[in-house]
Amino acid sequence: MNNLELIPVWFIALYVGLFGLCVGSFLNVVALRGLSGENMVFERSKCPKCQNQLKWYMNIPLLSYIFLRGKCAFCKTKISFQYPLVEFICASMFLLSYFAFGLSLKALFLCIIFALFIAMSTTDFLETVIIDYHAYILLGVSLLYSYLNLGDVNIIQALIGAGFGFLVFEVLARLGYLFAGCRMFGEGDSLIALGLGAIFGWKGLIIVIALSILIQTFSVIPILIYQSFKENKKALCVSYILVFFSIILLFLMNHFQFIKNDVTYTILTIFVAILLLWALKNILAEIRNKKLDETKEGEEKFCLMPFGPALLISATICIFYVAQIKSYILNFFS
Repeated sequence: MNNLELIPVWFIALYVGLFGLCVGSFLNVVALRGLSGENMVFERSKCPKCQNQLKWYMNIPLLSYIFLRGKCAFCKTKISFQYPLVEFICASMFLLSYFAFGLSLKALFLCIIFALFIAMSTTDFLETVIIDYHAYILLGVSLLYSYLNLGDVNIIQALIGAGFGFLVFEVLARLGYLFAGCRMFGEGDSLIALGLGAIFGWKGLIIVIALSILIQTFSVIPILIYQSFKENKKALCVSYILVFFSIILLFLMNHFQFIKNDVTYTILTIFVAILLLWALKNILAEIRNKKLDETKEGEEKFCLMPFGPALLISATICIFYVAQIKSYILNFFS
């Protein structure tokens, strides 16, 4: 009998969760100092407001935030909720990996991959920036993950998937120059696709991208509707609403199949497609006419909200449920 089998599952889970909290605390440092350019190893933690160095007991994951009531012990400035949130998410992902795959090499690699996902999502949310070396590390880990046959693709399929992911995202991003005069999204998203392609291969990456579009649609469009309504841009507001509800309608039509007549289904689909084209025409016109905010000299501009977090959330879901999603898609279109 393996000695590990004698250790209670709850005890291992507790250890994994605590380790995840510690890694999450470090990921906050990685993300923030990666953006600021500070040294991640040799500089002690300090309050970003008053610059006082923090004591060791002020850096205990989750607990310090609770005991300090979310405020700096020195200047009483509110501590960003980002810190405990990142720690909690990291611990949760480590636990999910353990419960899904046990104490295995696959679980270890997934913990590393999820840690990179969290670091990249954090910088993207904060500054709409993906730090290049985070994406390159993800690519290296992903290729090794596939080389060791821990995932669903071999190393050849991983290399093809990486190239496919980068190429597709660069083409889509540069189409923005044709329609709106700027990239549709940043170069960092193309680098993320590079690493994800190495995990899922090109076929699996298509599922990840499709799911990420849905996540982006249902998380971002309500914000855009509110912003356009607040700015009294009625045509733009109606366009976003049409896009939002057209996607919902197309989903309902296919999922529940409440329209049995093929002719009615075809006519309604064409009508929805025309509304979508009209809405997209208005949205692209707004992007072209809108004066882009001034950015640092030489900085690349793009015209949509960050796509990286949606892509990484989609990838996380697919790592655990890609088989079920594939089955659902086949049934959806059958």
